[in-house]
Amino acid sequence: AAVAAKAALATAKAAHDIEAHAKARAPVDTGLLKSSIGASAMSALSWRVDSPVAYAAYVELGTSKMSARPHLIPALETVRPSYIAAMKAIAT
Repeated sequence: AAVAAKAALATAKAAHDIEAHAKARAPVDTGLLKSSIGASAMSALSWRVDSPVAYAAYVELGTSKMSARPHLIPALETVRPSYIAAMKAIAT
């Protein structure tokens, strides 16, 4: 039970770290996209970091008329090593 609780805490921390990095990287016009990015728990070990704004995916991935301005994927890549290290430390 202690391992599961530690893993849940590490996962929650990673999700909130991804949220913070994504908000820091999000392009700002009106600020709606940046302010809408959030982390939410699906379960103890499953979190979702996203934006409900309809155009969020277009900004992240680009379109045929607009270059991509990624913010979520780079945030994930930034946090990934520390999350993996935390989970490995819990497992040993």
